[in-house]
Amino acid sequence: MNEVAFLIIVLSAYILPVVIVLNSKRTQGHEKNAWLIGIIFFSWLALVMYLTIVPKHGRVKKHRKIKMKG
Repeated sequence: MNEVAFLIIVLSAYILPVVIVLNSKRTQGHEKNAWLIGIIFFSWLALVMYLTIVPKHGRVKKHRKIKMKG
């Protein structure tokens, strides 16, 4: 029974970073896919990099200033 509990803990530790990135709103589209591939291969190391490199509030859209005539 101890082996089963250990296996469940190890699998949960491997899957948790994937779930964190999937539910994160920091990235979108292909960028999120690239982070997921990195996390699948490097697990916790890639998650730490993701949390430190990617901005907390995602991409900030730049607003254009509209020049008014007059």
